[in-house]
Amino acid sequence: MFKRPALILLLAFAASATLLGVWRWSYAEALDKLESQGRASLLLAADRLVSQLGRYRQLPVVLTDNPLLQQATQRGGDLQDINLYLQQVADVTGARDILLLDTTGTTIAAANWAGDSTYIGRNFADRPDFIRAMNGALGVYHSQENPQDPRGFYFASAIRVDGKITGVLSVKVDLEVLEADWRGDPEIIFFTDNNNVVFIANRSSLLLRVLGDRFAILQDPKARRNYAAAALQPFPPFHERQIAGRSLRTFDDAPDLPPRALYLQTPLPVIGMTGNILLDLKPVEQEARLRTALAAAFLALFALLVLFLLQRRRTLAVRLQTEEAANQRLEERVQERTAELRRTQEELVQAGKLSALGQMSAGISHELNQPLAAIQSYAENGVILLERGRVAEAGKNLEQISSLSARMGRIIRNLRAFARKEGEDMADVDLARVVADTLELAGIRMREANVTLHWQPPKAPVMVRGGGVRLQQVLLNLITNAIDAMQGQAEKHIWLDISQQDGKTYLQVRDNGPGLENKDKIFEPFYTTKSVGQGEGMGLGLSISYGIVQSFGGRILGENHPDGGAVFRVELTPAKQE
Repeated sequence: MFKRPALILLLAFAASATLLGVWRWSYAEALDKLESQGRASLLLAADRLVSQLGRYRQLPVVLTDNPLLQQATQRGGDLQDINLYLQQVADVTGARDILLLDTTGTTIAAANWAGDSTYIGRNFADRPDFIRAMNGALGVYHSQENPQDPRGFYFASAIRVDGKITGVLSVKVDLEVLEADWRGDPEIIFFTDNNNVVFIANRSSLLLRVLGDRFAILQDPKARRNYAAAALQPFPPFHERQIAGRSLRTFDDAPDLPPRALYLQTPLPVIGMTGNILLDLKPVEQEARLRTALAAAFLALFALLVLFLLQRRRTLAVRLQTEEAANQRLEERVQERTAELRRTQEELVQAGKLSALGQMSAGISHELNQPLAAIQSYAENGVILLERGRVAEAGKNLEQISSLSARMGRIIRNLRAFARKEGEDMADVDLARVVADTLELAGIRMREANVTLHWQPPKAPVMVRGGGVRLQQVLLNLITNAIDAMQGQAEKHIWLDISQQDGKTYLQVRDNGPGLENKDKIFEPFYTTKSVGQGEGMGLGLSISYGIVQSFGGRILGENHPDGGAVFRVELTPAKQE
């Protein structure tokens, strides 16, 4: 048999090994959850950036079809009228600048023509976006020419006249405007380019920080032209270790960064960037400590129970020895000993029940701890936000707590839906299903606006050639325009109808609003009757919808209905019957 000191050491070793195992398991599980949440947040931020830049991606493509700009690349001379036009378009769309370049790369007109730092006369022939545009593709580029200049993202498209490239139109997006809405995000998210330079971030202290070799960039002329060299600074130093393929980084002297963080990446080939996120490991460590403390408490209770049973066993042994020595006592004492043994046996049974209850309690604590830990994290962040006076953001944390309590998996399932690719191939699509899915998206807006919908779904699928997501985009735009047109009316009605005639399938959207003021111009880019401001009124919705329907081999027409209001008719090609 083991001697008592050896037994105590063995039990202490077993308890330590158990607690270490609980710590590692809890840490790994909490790290898994943090990684899932972090990847969802990173994908959401990446989707948001690509979407915001996507607003300007098609702008140069649309503008290159403008006859004014096509003529300007050929006529030469004074282009002040083009300067004013580009300035007007930049004001309407929110672009930082719009440049018109000739085939040599020299800027011949610009929206910033009146400023001291105008680009007119500057040559950009060596820039990748110009070179790519001259080769007939959409050029993409980012740079900060001078430390005082804002960081810009450029989209460039070639201007063609009679099939020949006569110039290039370049649109500059001000990244600081895009970043303004991200500053309050709790996660630290930044985007690096191919040189590992932080070019976009929701923390200004990380901008233009180099994750790699800063001197290698300064010595490479191609890499150096993207940045103002004086602005490049090294990334805060850190120590990295790997756990189960994950990168954990420790920052010794970085006040704006968490001391210990999980580092995740995702590539964004559409814009030539890489998304990065740093997630504070404090919640993971707190959850692991809490679970380990609970396990230690259960072990302590178990140890007390074992000591209690050992003590009871020793007492019973002493009693048995006494009874054995006094075997000549009267029968009454024997009966008393028997009764005492029975009571002891009942106590042992009860102790076993307590042990089983302790095991079940551990399982219950495990099931409750995950959501409680997440709620604790949001609550702690909410306290910090309230202390800083950021009540609206604290309210968002409370909404997250409520959402976690009700449906723990909802957030992850929604972010997988903003990564959907923007485009899709031509296929056979059920037009009735497209209408139903779109009405789910537009239903809340229609109910808020008190719009009465008149729609009788067909009894069978109506198959057409097209793309389901892009057809939803077209229909949603028509419904939204109809709701906007009927603002201020007492009664608002929208009629939807699917019909087939002369080998074509038609989707009709009608409202009882004021109708179309100039139906001949409704599909022209930048024609709008809405007020400009806050991202609305760009006048590209119907133009983009026209292009989408046209890409499916169909067309879209807008008319005024005889009974009042506007009616849009989308003509589509039916799917081939097998």
